[in-house]
Amino acid sequence: MAEDVTFLDLAALIKIGSGAQLERLGSALNSSIFDASNIAGALKQKGLIEFTANYPGPNNIIVTEAGKALVAEADSRSAEAFDRLDETILSQLSGGKRLPIELQNTLGIRSKDLAMRLYKLFKQGYMSYEIKNGNVEILLTEKGFLSTKAADVQAYQQSSQQLSEQANAPTQQATPMETEIPSRSRKHVRRTIFAVAAIAVIIIAIAVMEHFGLIQRI
Repeated sequence: MAEDVTFLDLAALIKIGSGAQLERLGSALNSSIFDASNIAGALKQKGLIEFTANYPGPNNIIVTEAGKALVAEADSRSAEAFDRLDETILSQLSGGKRLPIELQNTLGIRSKDLAMRLYKLFKQGYMSYEIKNGNVEILLTEKGFLSTKAADVQAYQQSSQQLSEQANAPTQQATPMETEIPSRSRKHVRRTIFAVAAIAVIIIAIAVMEHFGLIQRI
């Protein structure tokens, strides 16, 4: 099975189904005959459909075994649990992304993986899509919108809690050696100051006594 399958391929394949007529493909895909022909050509090139080439028609479209296997895989994977990648896709849709190619360029994942994820979100009611003008446009449903807002609130609460924990974390206590050295230094400084002050008082007292003749120089 081709790994370059896109969500447009999957959506168109489901929309067409077996038994559709190539001449009526434009109305089935809500696109012009030119755009519908391009979609049908891409599906055929990837081995997902076959169609007859009768002129002037009608020409029937037949979904190949590879096409049926792709739809079956998408249906199977659509029942998987909602996870962080699904949350990220919804967040991108909430931010304004509407086309699968925009999501693929932003997320950097394979087109087939993205197609499976989008189909899963569609089946679980988080988004809807519409094929028109040869492309597929994606929109959030109410469930998808509320899910993104709940995720934003949770992320904000977690960030606030982390900041609060960092602010309230106790500072690292100094080791006994680190506290002992400053304490000894402070004691030494105090003793030096007291000694200098005492000597200064004695000198001043002697000078005063000499001035008034209370003592005589030897």
